Amino acid sequence: MFVRLLIIWVIFLITACNESEVINEVEALPNQLSMFTQVQGQTSPGLKGVDSNENGIRDDIDQLIEQKFSYSPKIKRAAEQEARALQQFMEAKTKEAALEAAEQIARATSCTFKVLPDPIRDYEKRKVLSNEIEIWITNTKERLFNYLESSKLVGGAYFMQPTEPVCD
Repeated sequence: MFVRLLIIWVIFLITACNESEVINEVEALPNQLSMFTQVQGQTSPGLKGVDSNENGIRDDIDQLIEQKFSYSPKIKRAAEQEARALQQFMEAKTKEAALEAAEQIARATSCTFKVLPDPIRDYEKRKVLSNEIEIWITNTKERLFNYLESSKLVGGAYFMQPTEPVCD
């Protein structure tokens, strides 16, 4: 929820302010977001980052998932599915690619709800999983701006509930 509000806030700033004001606000984000985990994120230039095992997930996010979301094989796979979908969304350059990635995010979210189904006991786990991975996917100015551009590309679109199977 925090990340989604943060993204809405950044979008509001982009539409309400001039570009230099937005850049100053976004540059302050990494310090505010570092409190979420102890894993060191990749902040090198570029969208893809280092993915040594070529699984579609940056190595820092692989490490985050191993550290925080590997307490169950199903939860680890759901976290990996979410990370791949968010990475794909952040890298989208066309409306079609952004829509396809948004559908993959919906599938990943449905999968997370499937493996963590209890509305009360699992709420916090789902929230942490989703928020932390999204924060780490967008951990540089370039990645955040691309993520926001993808959000603009899918603006106004509507999506159907994903059909089974939702988990990869």
